[in-house]
Amino acid sequence: MKKSSLWHFFLIFCSVAGIAGIFAIRMMDPRRTVSRDGLSMDTVVRMTASAAKSEAELGEILEGAFGLLDEMEQKFSMRDPDSEISAVNAASGAEWVKISRDTYAVLASSVNAARLTGGAFDPTVGALTLLWQRRLADGKIPEDGEITEAVRKTGFRKLLLSAPDGAFLDIPGGSVDLGGIAKGYASAAVRDYLREKGITSALIDLGGNVVAMGGRAERGETERAPWRVGIQHPAKPRGAPICVLDISEGAVITAGVYERFREVGGRRYTHIFVPETGRPVDGELESVTVVSNDPAQADALSTAFMVMGEREALRLLSIIPGCDAVFVSRGARRADAYRITATAGLEGMLQPSASEAPVEFYDAR
Repeated sequence: MKKSSLWHFFLIFCSVAGIAGIFAIRMMDPRRTVSRDGLSMDTVVRMTASAAKSEAELGEILEGAFGLLDEMEQKFSMRDPDSEISAVNAASGAEWVKISRDTYAVLASSVNAARLTGGAFDPTVGALTLLWQRRLADGKIPEDGEITEAVRKTGFRKLLLSAPDGAFLDIPGGSVDLGGIAKGYASAAVRDYLREKGITSALIDLGGNVVAMGGRAERGETERAPWRVGIQHPAKPRGAPICVLDISEGAVITAGVYERFREVGGRRYTHIFVPETGRPVDGELESVTVVSNDPAQADALSTAFMVMGEREALRLLSIIPGCDAVFVSRGARRADAYRITATAGLEGMLQPSASEAPVEFYDAR
């Protein structure tokens, strides 16, 4: 056989062997990815998890994660008369209530967030929540006197805690509402649970409250890609982003007024309240997304920043390490135009959708 023929035979052999080797490696790659959808904590939940486990094992782990969410909901819901939060509310102004470790932790996080934001986030706004829900459901808005009375029944400084299991709301007729922090706390608990079960990569989405873990695993790749998390466009159907964030690890949690609102007399009333005035927020901000490694804090801050406004939020962000934010506001000249601003820590990670205005980055520090 001629040398050239031998050389060609060798090249063909190496090519075939290489392809076979790559195929074998991929077939032997033990990582699997499984996703599950469901309902919990009054929202649509989607979880994706990857690890060197069978699909059946991953499925069982995700079922356990959904079970954990349901347990949290049973403890934290102010509408479930048998929840621990309902027990605290029922005993408001009267006596201390013994609570679980999770309920104590989420209440402690709530009080810390309220102190940090000067009360812009307040876990004791339950009286306001219930008042506005009742009146708006009837196509009305509350009377001024009703709002004043509900404001009197708020005040985070009256939410007292005694480690490790005591809570007392020292406001007769007061009510704790954890709607602005419960999902963040629960998503952190799910993240920790998945890690304990050996999950190396996950994306947890609680109705727009997203926690990314370990980057996005792809079969046959030694390095993981970032997860791509969309920030909802205020004027488009759910799932249409106004900008997209690439993130491997951390929480991406949004508070917005573009979905949950009612119109009365041609005016929009949102579900986020200014604790000081007892009235829904009414400004240019359509949404605030907070990016942090602490999902509970990110959840509370996103609500607080909607109350505070962009300027005050940026001032507070300058003293919170490892925390960034994206602000989406209505345009000053056109009702269908939006302005996107973000802190400098997200530069290189955050990109607008194709048809949107560029992101303006600010150094909050």
